[in-house]
Amino acid sequence: MVGDQGKLKGMYTYKISFEYHFQNSWPILIYFIGSFILPFYMINRFGSGDTWIFVLLSAALFLFFFVPQLILHINYFMKNRCDIFFYYPVGQRVTINHKGESTSFLLSDIERIKRFKSFPLAENRMQWFPWDNYNYSIIQLKNGEEFTITSLLVPNMELPIDSGRVELKKRFYPIVRDA
Repeated sequence: MVGDQGKLKGMYTYKISFEYHFQNSWPILIYFIGSFILPFYMINRFGSGDTWIFVLLSAALFLFFFVPQLILHINYFMKNRCDIFFYYPVGQRVTINHKGESTSFLLSDIERIKRFKSFPLAENRMQWFPWDNYNYSIIQLKNGEEFTITSLLVPNMELPIDSGRVELKKRFYPIVRDA
């Protein structure tokens, strides 16, 4: 697993933190800066006669990217708020505290992991949209239990299991859909 938080005695502990919020949401800052600079460029290029139009277009452009990212971020937060993910590499065991209940299982108990990533993230190429680095996984156990782990909880969940049990699903907009 990449990006452990609180490594202690061979155990990795993951929970939603400011660091993980920032790791997922920082690309919107690029769009914010671009939207801030755009009116100045337009005024310089076309004159100050249409300043309010340039500012409104710039704000609309920023909101076009910000609102979908905000919806996705809230979706991920609501899915994993107060959850804690423990990984014990020595025992090949995972414990998930979800809504006050704790479930423990071995990596061999995992039937399949469905990984949902944006096209650029899945293909390891340049990301164009601020939500492209968001991703989530659904862990399906052999006993039928399922757990959704978002990138706000575990930034890049790479459990050491057979790649044949990992199913990658590419999405333009990787929002968690409840079944």
